[in-house]
Amino acid sequence: MKLAIIEGDETHAELIRRYIRAWGKDRDIPLAIISFPGTENYIAMREEHRGIAVLFSDVRMDAEDRKETARRIRAYHSKMPIIYTADIAEEETDGALHPSGPGDREKLFRCIDKALDKNDEKKFLTVEVKGSILEVAADKIMFVEARSHGCVIEFCPQRGRTFQLESAESISVLEERLDKSDFIRCHRSYIVRVDKIRRVGRDCIELRNGSRIAVSRKLYGELKQMAAQRANKAGEKNGQ
Repeated sequence: MKLAIIEGDETHAELIRRYIRAWGKDRDIPLAIISFPGTENYIAMREEHRGIAVLFSDVRMDAEDRKETARRIRAYHSKMPIIYTADIAEEETDGALHPSGPGDREKLFRCIDKALDKNDEKKFLTVEVKGSILEVAADKIMFVEARSHGCVIEFCPQRGRTFQLESAESISVLEERLDKSDFIRCHRSYIVRVDKIRRVGRDCIELRNGSRIAVSRKLYGELKQMAAQRANKAGEKNGQ
């Protein structure tokens, strides 16, 4: 999971990084933490650092500056949670960092959990389409297909309506951004969302919108089992 920090005070930024690493260790989640000294640096580097799950931003600014900063960030990542941090560290004479209150680390843990829970209600895939950055609801994606100059993403925002987007990014890049619990690389040229599968055949996968895509022979058994497990869970949920 990739997290980012906007913080001009390196002392404060290091404490936030330490807390975040502790959160990841506590929940057994591998983390990549990227730090930026200011909002301008973050915006300038946004292309190189897409796929960020949560952004931490210094709140030590007046209300108008904070509102403008949030507006600029959300112009590129409209659904990304932002956690504002400030004054959670104080430096004592020995140079050691200490939380200003005994519950600050736990408070930050709860903020991250809440932000991710809220974000997980509707996960998004960030893609580049014709020079623009778009966010596609991951739960609407049917499959991703590799093409010679990028990928085609087929999604179904409404029942009976299917659309395709062409992205210049490779299938391997998009695979890294998709949740491994929801998507699987079923073929060297395809990634499929498991809960969109209607039937798994030895030669192809039939999706709920009627599309058919190729399946690797090596993954036939695994995919069939995954699709059956998803169907059973859905049945149990509907029966409750």
